[in-house]
Amino acid sequence: MHFPRAAVFAALPFLASALTTGDRHRGYACPAPVLNVTAVFGPGLSAGASIHFASDPDFNTTTVQRYTPWHQPTFQVTIKPSTPEDVQFIVKTANKYHVPFYATGGGHGGDAKSNTVHNAIDIDLSNFQENVFDAAANTLTVGPGISFGDFQKNLYDVGKFVPTGNAFCVNMIGATLGAAHGPFQGLGGLGIDRLRSVRLVTAAGDIVTASDTENSDLFWAVRGAGANFGIVLSATYEALDAPNGGNLVQADFQYDGAANYSLWQLLQSWDTTYPKEMGLTITAALVRATGKVSLTSSMTYFGPQEDAQPWIDQFLSLNPVRWQNQTMPYYNASAAQAFGTGANSCRKGMWNSHPSAAAKVTNPETYMSVLNQYAKIMTDRPWLTGIMFLQRFNTTVTQSVPKNKQGVYPGRDFGTLIMINNFFDGADHDADVYQATAPLRSQLAATSGFGKLQTYINYAYGDEGPAVWFGEENLPRLAKLKKQWDPKNKFGAAYPIPF
Repeated sequence: MHFPRAAVFAALPFLASALTTGDRHRGYACPAPVLNVTAVFGPGLSAGASIHFASDPDFNTTTVQRYTPWHQPTFQVTIKPSTPEDVQFIVKTANKYHVPFYATGGGHGGDAKSNTVHNAIDIDLSNFQENVFDAAANTLTVGPGISFGDFQKNLYDVGKFVPTGNAFCVNMIGATLGAAHGPFQGLGGLGIDRLRSVRLVTAAGDIVTASDTENSDLFWAVRGAGANFGIVLSATYEALDAPNGGNLVQADFQYDGAANYSLWQLLQSWDTTYPKEMGLTITAALVRATGKVSLTSSMTYFGPQEDAQPWIDQFLSLNPVRWQNQTMPYYNASAAQAFGTGANSCRKGMWNSHPSAAAKVTNPETYMSVLNQYAKIMTDRPWLTGIMFLQRFNTTVTQSVPKNKQGVYPGRDFGTLIMINNFFDGADHDADVYQATAPLRSQLAATSGFGKLQTYINYAYGDEGPAVWFGEENLPRLAKLKKQWDPKNKFGAAYPIPF
């Protein structure tokens, strides 16, 4: 059951009776809890806050569930704060009792290091639903309970946009802390480029604001390494006018395996001409019924049909087995992509690992070879379902941002993001999947134009290291700030800053 503030003074059993070694929902596994969490935390929470146990019948529907159980943290209990003061109190109380805590926004994290967090307090931020457009300031301020889709719809209604990532269900603030690559970055830069301030709870439990004029060093660190520095309660973004009345062209093309070279050649031909209005996602997978690969390209063009048509024609020249073309509000494009299957990217509960790489040039031979190898890996493993997932963006705006406005994120020249997206049946196959697919990442990195592995931190597997996540040149400054703001290393388990 969950316990609102009003119920905490009743006689309550110790947590040991509510959680057992059999409780495995979203990583709950704590055979020897040390606190009566309800008694310790309950009296200091607001009336709107609540405490949730994994044994509650409605637990899976009343708390945010993690996107994947792969390498997940383990929790003693979930607490859903309702006010900023609740978050402060949880952090300070957890510190007092030496209990780790872990904030959950949309639950879309998936990395190799989060399982270093054990028996933590899960701070579920889904109650923070602020989503307010200030017309006078031309800004939108949102809480950590707001997804890309919520964010986009509010802006669309007032004729505005801010660059976001691709999947409508992903948490806006969580993605921004990594950078927020996405299909609209050619027109507006990365999500962090439109960020103007954040309000966060620090490791000490203080509420502070970070912006260009207040705690500016912290604001620099938040833009690319934010998960290492606090729990963001709200973020304010400066909006841009939406092109074409906020409507875009969305087109999908499906190809059989015969396109597993010509499609990559087309992509290569755009290495120096890729339009700023276009975003592109390509997925390639093994069709088990036929034993052959199939490829799907989904493009968005933030402009009128006549401007998009020359690019559509180039896809059509590759003879897709089917295709479609439609115009829609930009906030609908995520779900509509890939012939209306875009919502599949929001499914939760699947065991998922994902070695990834970034590129600034396209190598058709490598992409063709990697896809063929990946198909063979899946053929040999009936329990493995995989997708070679590629996203392509224009980088003109991202690279033109002045150095003093860029924040930490080192990947402004990442024109292409490539992920080997593995879905399989559990931990018993982790080592095999990694050993089979990590070499594919290495091959992609070798011909990426960087000469070494680079990847987007929000897509990172977790073994790449801080120089890849944050940029080698940024590490000394980050280490200094980490010592200042989080000296006991309360945050950043997934992608830690060495200090």
